[in-house]
Amino acid sequence: MSDKVFSLRVSDIKWLLLFSYLLSMVLDNMMILSFKINFIPYLTVLMLLFWTTQILDKTHLLSAFLLGLIFDASLNTPLGSHSLIFITLTFLMLRSRLRFKGYPLWQQSLIIGTYIALFQVMNWFLFHPVLVGHDLFYFWAEPFIAALIWPFFSTIMQRLTQRFVFS
Repeated sequence: MSDKVFSLRVSDIKWLLLFSYLLSMVLDNMMILSFKINFIPYLTVLMLLFWTTQILDKTHLLSAFLLGLIFDASLNTPLGSHSLIFITLTFLMLRSRLRFKGYPLWQQSLIIGTYIALFQVMNWFLFHPVLVGHDLFYFWAEPFIAALIWPFFSTIMQRLTQRFVFS
């Protein structure tokens, strides 16, 4: 069955959806707070964009808002700042998600790289990070790394979803 025709409902994958959001939040916090890995894009954003394209009967704006609030609380940033960024990216993905699902995987990864670049620009304006040396390179390398990660990330998540739904 093709994923371009198949549409998921939240009731079909409720636990997979919650667990994937939780796991991505935990991994993001581990990478940011513990390991100081600055060049990997936020998996929470990639997960949010993935589920926005896969589940067509919901808008995901509430989940983007809640994930942003949890993200703000865990990173000790001003409350609502990541929510604003997550909601903006989700809204932009909602505007083009049906076309996005029809694109080949390489074109999807370019679009995801563009969304992560927009995330970085909004992050830059809201938080004004002090970037010196390699941090500046890592900060702007995240969209390219996200574009490289997306085909693998999307394929793994689609296979996991199909195994979860059809088993």
